[in-house]
Amino acid sequence: MKKYLYFVFCILVFALIVRGFVGSQNDENASQAQSNSSLNTFKSAYQDIAWAANVQKNLKILKADLDCVSNAANNSDYTALAVYAQQTVNDTQNAIQENDQYTVSSELQDAQNEWKAALQDYNSAGQFLLQGANEAKNGTGGAEYFQKAKMARNSGTDHLKRASELAGIK
Repeated sequence: MKKYLYFVFCILVFALIVRGFVGSQNDENASQAQSNSSLNTFKSAYQDIAWAANVQKNLKILKADLDCVSNAANNSDYTALAVYAQQTVNDTQNAIQENDQYTVSSELQDAQNEWKAALQDYNSAGQFLLQGANEAKNGTGGAEYFQKAKMARNSGTDHLKRASELAGIK
């Protein structure tokens, strides 16, 4: 599943590069009045490509975080789980802030919004994992937080799938 998502965003980057190239070739034949439009198209394509590259970078970081969380959880290492859960919170917050810096084309705005929703859900999952790990370390439970983390993670994955579909990647 994670490999699929990584592959999807690699395809997105390629599609955006091709779209930008084709659009710029068509604009060369346009009149002077359309030169501003072609410049805007180029800027928009550049933002789309830059955003897609940023998504790809943050997907790698998120995958590494989730792999570490999974390993710690499978080994019932609640100290490590707390560390990796906090790392997930920090990395998703950073990715959200980076995402907000991009102004993508209208074709990708919904995909960008879904990506942000996925990051917010993964951030919530990290927060719930952190609370659950701390309770488990203290011997006071944590099961309800782990369940909430699972629900937030599943919601994040659903948003990520929708982002891929909205970006034209199926």
